[in-house]
Amino acid sequence: MSELDTLPSSPSRGVQAATNFEWDGNRFEAGIGVAASGGGFRAMLFHVGAFIRLAELKLLPRAKRISSVSGGSITTAYLACAWQNLVEANFENLREVFVEPMLAFAREKIDVLDALTGALPWTSAASQLADSYDRHLFAGRTLQDLPDAPQFIFCATNLQTGVLWRFAKAYAGDYVVGRLDKPTLRLALAVAASSAFPPVLSPLVLRPPSGSFGDWPSGGGPLPEAERAAFRERVVLTDGGVYDNHGIEPLIKRFATVLASDGGAPFVRSAELHDDWISQLRRILEVTDNQVRALRRRDLIGRLEAGNGIGDEATLVAQQVQGRLGAYWGIDTNPNKLEAAAALPCDTATVGRLGQIGTRLSDLGEVASKQLVNWGYAICDRSVRVNYKGPIDEVPSAWPFAESALG
Repeated sequence: MSELDTLPSSPSRGVQAATNFEWDGNRFEAGIGVAASGGGFRAMLFHVGAFIRLAELKLLPRAKRISSVSGGSITTAYLACAWQNLVEANFENLREVFVEPMLAFAREKIDVLDALTGALPWTSAASQLADSYDRHLFAGRTLQDLPDAPQFIFCATNLQTGVLWRFAKAYAGDYVVGRLDKPTLRLALAVAASSAFPPVLSPLVLRPPSGSFGDWPSGGGPLPEAERAAFRERVVLTDGGVYDNHGIEPLIKRFATVLASDGGAPFVRSAELHDDWISQLRRILEVTDNQVRALRRRDLIGRLEAGNGIGDEATLVAQQVQGRLGAYWGIDTNPNKLEAAAALPCDTATVGRLGQIGTRLSDLGEVASKQLVNWGYAICDRSVRVNYKGPIDEVPSAWPFAESALG
């Protein structure tokens, strides 16, 4: 039996749901959206540090939507699991219920084993990855166990349609294929789809029962109705970073404030390159990926520069301008270009090495793991306090792991 067999398929229910989905369209409104990029355990830990600082600055509790990709989806999915507990304690228990479990999971070595086991004929690497997430983190929770607010969105890429596929509590789908209302999918499956790094951990295949899909709220999409059925029988998903490694698409058209944490691997320039076919292909893919990410990043930073110059959400919404409030920080951001008062010292050589850690779902070592948390914390602090012009609670900052200070 498919995990989707319990999804509702009543046509009348689908029509009603489409009406309820109006809130999830492209209406521009005030509010904070938080994005967490892909990048394996490196990004996962980097985002943990950023979220610690955002919680201290009283920005994380105000988020309306938290969107994530790949390694970032591991972090945000566990944050969603802990959310109610965190809210009840005013986020003062963040270390016990969120940070330490994330650090413990980072000691696991799951990518190679899941890839090898997934080569067996009765399973797949993505299914094994989902089982690993369930065993270590999510304990059978489904998308329906997510909090109603903020809205958590886990992004994958639909290889058939070439667009972003979203998993959320209210729905799963994309604007081409349509949506599945209130999916009862395992949370681990959504995160596995989001982090199904190609080709070894990809793809994750969904086979929804007939009648499960409804149209996207904006209409039937670009496919003729006669062709749509084939796309709804079998959905082939891969890592969300293939389409948008920053995880910002579900936020940028919707919210006046965007806070983007980017733990993606920096592009490495090299004079020494092999000219065999495989090496060329790999490098071409790296260049192509870098250009796509650079364009998205440039657009976001341009919007933030314009919006922070205005400095007021109400004005941005009233004028329907392209600008956004907020901040962007990357694992390769130069801390010396963000001089904030009493900022934690960051040695550029040390943080530069952290950015070069490989994109793996495997133990990075205790020292590097704690340094990644510290680096996410420190560069988030600098970027928000230098760039974001909205209200923040500027509590004093201290290293999450003092024994792994960066400077």
